[in-house]
Amino acid sequence: MRWSREASQSLSSGRASAEAAAACLGSHRVGPVLNQVLSSRRSLHEPVELSRPLSAPAPASAGQQCSMWRETARRIARNLAAAASEQKMNLLRVFLVLPVVFLALLSEYQLRSWMTHLKIEEDSIAQLVILHKAVSELRTQQDCYQMPDWARKSNGATIQLQRTSPTYECDSWFCWLKRFIVPVNPPDTILQPGISPGECWPMQGHQGQVVIRLPAKILPSCLTLQHVDPELTPAGFISSAPRQSAVFGLDVDGEEEVPLGSFTFNVHKAPLQTFLLQNNHARAFRYIKVLVKSNWGHPEHTCIYQVQVHGKVVEKNGLLKLDF
Repeated sequence: MRWSREASQSLSSGRASAEAAAACLGSHRVGPVLNQVLSSRRSLHEPVELSRPLSAPAPASAGQQCSMWRETARRIARNLAAAASEQKMNLLRVFLVLPVVFLALLSEYQLRSWMTHLKIEEDSIAQLVILHKAVSELRTQQDCYQMPDWARKSNGATIQLQRTSPTYECDSWFCWLKRFIVPVNPPDTILQPGISPGECWPMQGHQGQVVIRLPAKILPSCLTLQHVDPELTPAGFISSAPRQSAVFGLDVDGEEEVPLGSFTFNVHKAPLQTFLLQNNHARAFRYIKVLVKSNWGHPEHTCIYQVQVHGKVVEKNGLLKLDF
């Protein structure tokens, strides 16, 4: 029973300490928690039987307990203040990041819009450039048609046979019989107008060349190649027509060859096609070489109907003759 009295005294001492802490901190700070602790300790005033003695701690003075409760309250207040400050910083970060994200999305959308608009403008500019180039070529071709044809036999043009590919000769008995009736057309056939089927020069093989001697030194600007209309042929297709060709300007001796351009004759277009020459150095030539690189599929020969060379004639003193 002595142990029960000692436990009761320890509880009474703890209750007195709690009430002293409440007096230090104020009843509005401890609140319901201290009331619950005190009510639970009142129920312990009843005597209990203990199997062994309890060692009651030495009661702290009222000042020490008050200091302890004040330190605990200050620590809790500091933790709450730190949590509130961190929450404010998080909210501030969110408010700062949201406008940046919005501006980034807006900038990306605006950049894509500008790129799309710029691409449309680039496509339009490219189309305008192509259209302008086509119009310029059409005007140049129109000017070419107004210039005289210097590769015409009636104007004094001839074929330099030494640098011209051989004429195709068929070895069959039918070709031998045909030669007695209709002779094979010579290379100078291309210097005369003719659009009927068969009025061409048959060049040996699918590759070859022809060199034209002009009546004077010419500043060439364009070349016209003519072939028969496919609708006038029995097969409806001309495989012997030249396909890829190149043009060169030759000096008097024929040693120097100046490239004037390459072109492709399209059998699916008009039978008369004009190609612009790239005479960058504005040189005049007496000889024009037409090199046939391929035809449209005929393995034995290539037919050339007519070649026209347009340009301005140069006098002996090197000046251009403007009128013809």
